Amino acid sequence: MLYIAENIKSYRQSMGFTQEQIAEMLCVSPQSVSKWERGDTYPDITLLPALANLFKTSIDALVGMNKINDAEARTAIFKAAHDYLKSGDHLKAAEVLEEAIKTFPNDESLISELALALSFDKDPDKLKRSVMLCERVLSGNPSEKVRHTTRAALCFIYLKAGYKDKAIATAQNLPHIRESREAILAQIGKEITQPEINDYLRFIALGQEADQDIICIDFGE
Repeated sequence: MLYIAENIKSYRQSMGFTQEQIAEMLCVSPQSVSKWERGDTYPDITLLPALANLFKTSIDALVGMNKINDAEARTAIFKAAHDYLKSGDHLKAAEVLEEAIKTFPNDESLISELALALSFDKDPDKLKRSVMLCERVLSGNPSEKVRHTTRAALCFIYLKAGYKDKAIATAQNLPHIRESREAILAQIGKEITQPEINDYLRFIALGQEADQDIICIDFGE
């Protein structure tokens, strides 16, 4: 979301201007200024430099880019979406994420979360969009965590959408259990000896006993 409505009102009041005075200086109607402050409409883009100069600030500050880029804002988005998912309302979760992506169109973690929210729907079109969003994330340059989560989810989204061959092909690219967070944390928690550490490194490097330690997803016949 943009913060321009509350910022215009805040800057105007702090400088002691009325809506009528702002309107006169910008050659717009007082009703327009009122609508800007209520968030009913936004100022024309050509007015942003004048507004920023009038309030002795930058366009970025006027729009609220400092808040938009705030990590806490993104955390709140994820929390809201997750809360809706926990309550079983995947449509509300998707709605929150769709709105967030309007502000962060290239945020791969948000796109991946939206794909997951849509994957709970029975609508074939929403499932197809879920697949498309996952494929978009994986074709980009997401973080390692987002890539692994998206790829794992895509296996089941493909399956739900009726693309079993793609589900199997994607599953074959998933990591081995021996490379997973859970497996490695379990080993570290044992306070293993130096020889045991070397054994585990050899296990990772050479894939010994790999047949017992590959993530197996049975997609049925």
